[in-house]
Amino acid sequence: MEFDLTKPYCRYFNEICKIPHGSGNERQLSNWLVSFAKEHQLSYIQDELWNVIIYKDAAMGYEDHPGVIIQAHMDMVCEKKEGWIHDFETEPLKLYVEDGRLRAEGTTLGADDGMGCAYMLAVLADDTLAHPYLECCFTTQEETGLTGAQALKPEYFKARRMINLDGAGEYKTYMSMGGGEQITLTRPVTWDENRNRTYRLTVSGLLGGHSGGMIDRERANAGKLAARISGFLIRRGIDFRLCDFQGGTKHNVIMPRAEVTFTSTVEEMVLRKLVSRCGQNISEEFELSDPDITVEFTAESPAERAMKEEDSREIISLIGLLPCGLQARNAAVEGNPPVTSVNMGIISIEETQAVIVLSARSALEGAVEELKHQAALLGRLFGASAGYSGYYPGWKYEAVSELREIMKQVFFDLYQKPLNCLIGHGGNECGVFKKMHPDMDIVTSGAIYGNIHGPEEFLDLASFDRSWILLTRLLKAL
Repeated sequence: MEFDLTKPYCRYFNEICKIPHGSGNERQLSNWLVSFAKEHQLSYIQDELWNVIIYKDAAMGYEDHPGVIIQAHMDMVCEKKEGWIHDFETEPLKLYVEDGRLRAEGTTLGADDGMGCAYMLAVLADDTLAHPYLECCFTTQEETGLTGAQALKPEYFKARRMINLDGAGEYKTYMSMGGGEQITLTRPVTWDENRNRTYRLTVSGLLGGHSGGMIDRERANAGKLAARISGFLIRRGIDFRLCDFQGGTKHNVIMPRAEVTFTSTVEEMVLRKLVSRCGQNISEEFELSDPDITVEFTAESPAERAMKEEDSREIISLIGLLPCGLQARNAAVEGNPPVTSVNMGIISIEETQAVIVLSARSALEGAVEELKHQAALLGRLFGASAGYSGYYPGWKYEAVSELREIMKQVFFDLYQKPLNCLIGHGGNECGVFKKMHPDMDIVTSGAIYGNIHGPEEFLDLASFDRSWILLTRLLKAL
């Protein structure tokens, strides 16, 4: 399989890859899209965040058909192999084909979502295609918080049907996506000079994973387990003062490792037996979801300082009581996919405060608000304050979708098998459009790509061809 530049969508993807377009650096590509619109005598809007919407009249015979939005994001995640030299601000990507897959030398490819942008350009440039009135929306800064999409104005759009091209997978479409928000709890801490023994508790070997895609597997969270063991010691009357508690680096990753350093007047052997007992219980409890959990207990060199006992106890209690993990499933859909969850992604003890970062997700905005309320209320009970950031709206599942039914029929006619209709728990821009216009009817589509956000990213070229046929047939059916 070759990367055939005689195919318009391949040619446009190649052009996109020549222009730097990392998140926040989309201005040059945005201006190129404006030039494209002018060249093809198409009306357009370019806003202050460099989003571009290009409009195209309906094909002959489709003038009275309802219009449709086609949407993809123009920004890419910029990552490269260790030691690889590439300037994402100025240099084009270097493309090559390997085993039918398009890749970039040493870097991310940006198939997510240059693939969708290339399709839109090919549709806009082709006057032989059958389609209704089109509003092709190229958004910015999707990868860093859906920022471009959230700046769009409702008046930019007349259509109430939408094809999102960020749903890579060819054989599937999404019917719902999660919304969410980060919750950051901070609690002041005070320190005393330490004169007691110092110990370290390490919980590791957990599978972790992205909280948008793995939370329904109900994997253990290392921070919760480390707090559970620490709380077990406190409840047994053990003198316990925190020196440090560190776990996780990203709010949306299920914490795979956590370390607690503490001081105590109790002998090492007594503590070791209690930790071992608790560790055995945890291993049995999570033997199916996390079979390689390891709980280690070691004596350390004496720490110079330790928290006051009340601070230590309240921080451990707060971490132990905060909601974490899968909260609710969708009972209306086969497989009962997750609809609401909260992930404890980061725990950190800093110079003057303890910090706990949670990621709340749900397709239901009220469910996210309730999780925020629970976390803030628990925080106040233990002397912590709550802050919120990174909000993005969800797209709630609706049993009836005329657009989805049309896509299912088009897909079956093309592939002779049913379309896989899924509920997603991660976020994408569909939720923004649904919040903007609640009557929007949405499907997702796109070619198969993989290893996104890393230098091994690829685009399946055979799927790129087939998905183009699916898209054009879907437009014809509308």
